[in-house]
Amino acid sequence: MKQGRNEACLCGSGKKYKRCCSLKNQSVSSENKANPQEERDRDESWFWVMNNLRKLTLNRKPHIKEYYKTKKLHGEILASMMKHYDDGKFEQKFDHDEQPQQKRASPDPAVVYIVESSFDFETDIGAEGFYDVLIYKSAPNANCITEEFIKSNRYRKPEKIEFLRSMLNSRLGLFEVAETDFSEGFALLKEVFTGVEYKITDIGLSGNQNADFYIYTRVITYRGVSFCAGLNFIFSKSDEFIKNHIRYHKKDYNPDSEFLRFSQLYNQYSNFPDKIRVVTNKLK
Repeated sequence: MKQGRNEACLCGSGKKYKRCCSLKNQSVSSENKANPQEERDRDESWFWVMNNLRKLTLNRKPHIKEYYKTKKLHGEILASMMKHYDDGKFEQKFDHDEQPQQKRASPDPAVVYIVESSFDFETDIGAEGFYDVLIYKSAPNANCITEEFIKSNRYRKPEKIEFLRSMLNSRLGLFEVAETDFSEGFALLKEVFTGVEYKITDIGLSGNQNADFYIYTRVITYRGVSFCAGLNFIFSKSDEFIKNHIRYHKKDYNPDSEFLRFSQLYNQYSNFPDKIRVVTNKLK
């Protein structure tokens, strides 16, 4: 029995298979292209069965139950935020005038301004990219829905208030998989530019035996549970674009320029050059 591309991924991420483990196993699948069709079908069926059994085993573990609980809370908040925007109650603005010195992450950061953006809502990547920019802090001089929910005291329940803080402090970046824990459903992600490591819960990623790729995603940590959210761009480590991207940004890494890196990776991954165009200015 095969996993359908448009079906919910068996790893439990909540995403469609084509946007989850299918992508994470691209490098493994490419190695099987030389195999006869019957052999490939058998390998895929075996993977499906073993992954399903592994998921059933992991689902009994307390930390996985807590992970699902956290993901559910995240989903509820995201639904409220999307409705908030769809109802016309949020407008994103970029302040080009001033950024208080005391709030800067570095003495003279590059501030990123959006000058043009366009997302293809017919694709999962387009929708995820668009809502990621609105919901989370995309640039130091941009407002976001999470900030607005916090300032307006949107929620009264302590866990939701705390979760909003976790969303605001979440980390968007390019990571490599440093280690995986197959039996416990953990993966250790190492940020490419800073070297900071995050032990995340991800059933699909922890089951990947070939980590020859970079993943651009967002990591949220709430009450000791870290997980990937929203964006999920996969780049092979042999990809010339990603090698040049890393080489360029490592020369003068600036944490406040993440939206610039996001736009470059999104444009490349979605195969639409200049879908998002940005300029950077130095604050005086």
